[in-house]
Amino acid sequence: MSQLIDTVSRYAGIDWVAFNSWYARYLEKYTNTKVKRFTIAVAIALAFVCRSIYRRTTPPKHLRHIPHVSFLDFVNHFMIRKLPTSDAFKNLNRPHVKSNESMYLRWDRNGWVVHVSNPDSVKQVFMKSDIFPKMDTNHFEGAFFNQFVGTSNILLLNGPEWKKHRKLANPAFHRSMPVKLFGESARDLFAMLDKDNEGSNFTLDFGHLMERYTLDVIGRAGFGFNFNSVTDENSEWKKVYDEVTVSLRKPLFALFPILDQKFLWMFPKRQEEVRTLNKFKDMLRGVIDHKRQVLKENGNGSDDDAEKDLLTLMIESENRGEGILSDDELMGDIAIFFIAGHDTTAFALSAAIYYLAKHPEIQEKARQEVNSILCPDGDEKRDVLPTVEQTKEFVYLNQVIKETLRINGSVVALITPRRTTADVTLSNVFIPKDTLVNVNIYDLHHNPNVWDEPETFNPDRFAAGAEADQKAGGGMSWVPFANLAEQRVVLATLLRHYTWNLPENSPHSKELITGNSLIMFAKNLQIQFHKRF
Repeated sequence: MSQLIDTVSRYAGIDWVAFNSWYARYLEKYTNTKVKRFTIAVAIALAFVCRSIYRRTTPPKHLRHIPHVSFLDFVNHFMIRKLPTSDAFKNLNRPHVKSNESMYLRWDRNGWVVHVSNPDSVKQVFMKSDIFPKMDTNHFEGAFFNQFVGTSNILLLNGPEWKKHRKLANPAFHRSMPVKLFGESARDLFAMLDKDNEGSNFTLDFGHLMERYTLDVIGRAGFGFNFNSVTDENSEWKKVYDEVTVSLRKPLFALFPILDQKFLWMFPKRQEEVRTLNKFKDMLRGVIDHKRQVLKENGNGSDDDAEKDLLTLMIESENRGEGILSDDELMGDIAIFFIAGHDTTAFALSAAIYYLAKHPEIQEKARQEVNSILCPDGDEKRDVLPTVEQTKEFVYLNQVIKETLRINGSVVALITPRRTTADVTLSNVFIPKDTLVNVNIYDLHHNPNVWDEPETFNPDRFAAGAEADQKAGGGMSWVPFANLAEQRVVLATLLRHYTWNLPENSPHSKELITGNSLIMFAKNLQIQFHKRF
C-alpha cells in the first residue's frame, strides 16, 4: 500500500513534506478532533490528485491556440471501445485535418502532442532535424515496448549515436534485395496451401497466413535462420512472437506505460507476458550468439553481400572495425528490424490482397501485366518465379502497392515524436520550444487537401504524370516507399496461382477493419481463394 501511495504521489506531484508541515501548522491548531482533521486532509489530498489529473488531461496553456482532440474522446475510442484506426480518423481527426493548417493537438502516452499532416509541415519536420530531433525515450525504460527494443537503437536515437548504429547497418541497407529468397519462401507457401486445401476453392485468414510467411522471410533474410512458420503452424517461434505481439497491442498498457514501469506487481497476467517477452529475447540472443560463433570459426564465407543475412552483415561490419555495439544495442537494432520486416510487411500484403479482392477489375489488370512479363509465350500455367529485373517491370502492380500503402499504410504515425529545440512556425501556427510534434502518416494520406478523393482506392493516381507525380514538387517528394521487392514477388506469384474475393457477408465489405495500434494489423481477414492451376 505504501508503494502505491508513494508512486501516485510522485506521479501527481504531491509534496508530502510540505503537506505534513501545513497539516501540523494549521489543521492541528484549528480543528479539535482527529476525525475532522483526517476528513479535511483526505479532501485536500484528493483535490491535489484531481488537479494533477486535470492538468494532464487538459491541453497546456501555451498550446491551447491549437485545436485539440478531447482526452476523453480519444481514450473512449482507443481503449474502451477499441475502434479501428479509420473510425478514430473519421470521428476525431478528420475535422482538424481538413482545415488549412491540417494540425491538431492530441494526448497519448508521451503527453500532449501536435499532429501534423500538411506536406510542407511534414517536410519541415523531417528536413530540420536540428530543430525537430527525436524525443528522448529513456523515461520509458521498463515499459513493455522498450523492454523489447531497448532505448538505444537505430529507431530511437539522434546524432552521433544514431550514426554509430547506422554505420554498422549500412551494408544491409545498400545490398540488393534477396528476390530469390522471397520467391522460394512464396513457393513454400503455395506448397503448404496445396497440401492443406485439397479442393480448388478454400477460405482462410490471410492476415494470419502473411504473419507466418513474413516470419520465415525475416528469419532467413535477417538471421540466416528458418523459423519454419509456414510449414509448421505450431512453430515455437510463431507461438511466442504472437504472444509478444498481442501484449504490445494492449491499449491500457500502451497508453499508460507507468503501469508496466511502476505497477507491474498489480497485474499477474502482465507479469507472465513479460516473462514471455524475455523468453523471446533469449531465443533471439541464442541466434545472435550462434551467428557470432559461426563467423568466428568459418570467417566471412561468401563474398556476395546479396547472399548474406542482415545479422551477418552487421557482425562483419563490426569485425572490420567500422563500429561496435554492446550486446543490448545489437539486440535492440535486431528487434527493430524484426518488427519492421515482419509486422509492417504482413499488414501491407494483407491490405493489398484485400483491395484486390474488393476490386476484381484491378486484380485482373494486375494479373494480365504479371503474366505478360513472366509468361510472354502465353503459357501461364507453369511455375515461374520473377527475377529482380522482372519485378522492376511490374509498373501497374507497383502502383497497386503504393496506393495500398497510401490508403492503409502499415504505420499510423512516427513511433518516436520529435521535440522542438526552438520556437518554430508550422503552417502559420506558432509552435513553442520543447513541444512534441508527430507526423501522422494516416492523416496525411487521408487529407482531402492533399489527395483527390482520398478514401477511394485508385492505383492510377501513381501512374506516370498522374496525381502523385504532380504533387512531387509541392512538398510531397519526401513521401517514402521502402523497397517493395518482397511485396512484388509475393503478389505476382499469388496473382498467377489464384483469383480471390471477399466471402459473402464479410465484415470487411465496406472497409478494411483494423486494430488501432501504432502498427496496423487486419482483424480476421477471411479471403476466398480459387486455384488457377
